[in-house]
Amino acid sequence: MRRTAVPLLPAVALVALGLASLAPRIQGQNTGQPSTKNGEWPMYTADLSGSKYSPLDQIGASNFNKLEVAWRFKTDNLGPRPENKLEGTPIMVKGTVYATAGTRRAVVALNA
Repeated sequence: MRRTAVPLLPAVALVALGLASLAPRIQGQNTGQPSTKNGEWPMYTADLSGSKYSPLDQIGASNFNKLEVAWRFKTDNLGPRPENKLEGTPIMVKGTVYATAGTRRAVVALNA
């Protein structure tokens, strides 16, 4: 029994062409940067590009040691802290900070 080889080059070229046609669409996507300029952190890693960057410049090497606690939120009423070390990243959208806390990983919304 003889196998017939399918030419691989045309298939690879077709896949490469398809991926290349998607590149302009991917590059043109909104990366979420406009929302981070207001101090917001709307998703994990700050934006769709995963920059983990905030353009805020009020805190720097010259004044970080002068920072003081402005407010604090205790999660005691949400149950004991879970034994596992699962920590979530809080996000801030439209002036509200969302985070998880307690054994049931309850979601809390705090006005910032």
